[in-house]
Amino acid sequence: MMHLPPHLTAKQISEFTSLSKRKVYVLMSISPEVGGIPSFKVGPKSILADRDEFLDWWEKTKREGRTFPLEEATS
Repeated sequence: MMHLPPHLTAKQISEFTSLSKRKVYVLMSISPEVGGIPSFKVGPKSILADRDEFLDWWEKTKREGRTFPLEEATS
């Protein structure tokens, strides 16, 4: 497993998951209550995810076979 820093960018999550960076940004913009990646904004443009929260989300997503709610976020 690759080394992950304490706070992850969309690029780092994309490299870890093999999801496109665009999909990661969409998932980071969706509320975690409906399946999005738990994340937080830093300044007006930067968005980060806490490593441990992301890994919990990733394991839960793999375990549940969750379908990403991309259609809802882009409409």
